[in-house]
Amino acid sequence: MSGPTELSDEIIGHLVRTSRLTHAEAARLVNEVLAFLNERPDEFVCRRHRNLQAAGLSNAEIYARLQAELSAWRFRAPAYSERQIRRLIYG
Repeated sequence: MSGPTELSDEIIGHLVRTSRLTHAEAARLVNEVLAFLNERPDEFVCRRHRNLQAAGLSNAEIYARLQAELSAWRFRAPAYSERQIRRLIYG
């Protein structure tokens, strides 16, 4: 299997060939997507908590939603309890 750099180069090349993106634009796009996908579960919980809180949800609703989202997210996150989610957010 290819390493991360080889894969990035391959994706960048594909984007340049199949879209109107320049090499620099494609590289920036790929780097941003990879950075997003490298988010750790604790970072995800804090970010989503802020987003959901700004949308007006209560903490009880947020905790339930975070538990569901974590189980379907692309990283392998443990099954956090509501208390563990609270501790990730508030320390």
